[in-house]
Amino acid sequence: MFELLTGSPPFTGTDPMKTYNKILKGIDAVEFPRCITRNAANLIKKLCRDNPAERLGYQRGGITEIQKHKWFDGFNWEGLAQRTLDPPITPIVKSAVDTHNFDQYPPDADEPP
Repeated sequence: MFELLTGSPPFTGTDPMKTYNKILKGIDAVEFPRCITRNAANLIKKLCRDNPAERLGYQRGGITEIQKHKWFDGFNWEGLAQRTLDPPITPIVKSAVDTHNFDQYPPDADEPP
């Protein structure tokens, strides 16, 4: 969820050892950027507890605990289950091979770098 909201993982370092040390410190040591709301940060932290028994959704209420979290206020869970939600973006596709909705990239080199 952190990566979906920011575009980067919560645990990153300049080398693998630094990344690993950040992982060992846990989610509470992560500095959340401003683009993550208080409710989103709260949900992420509750989902990433070190002890699985402490994670949101593990207890008696199960997934309902997650669905009732403030970050999901106003979300139509029934619409999701019934597959009736309108997509946020509906691309216009002119044919089966139409790729104009995708970015253009240069072709790959024939030789390795």
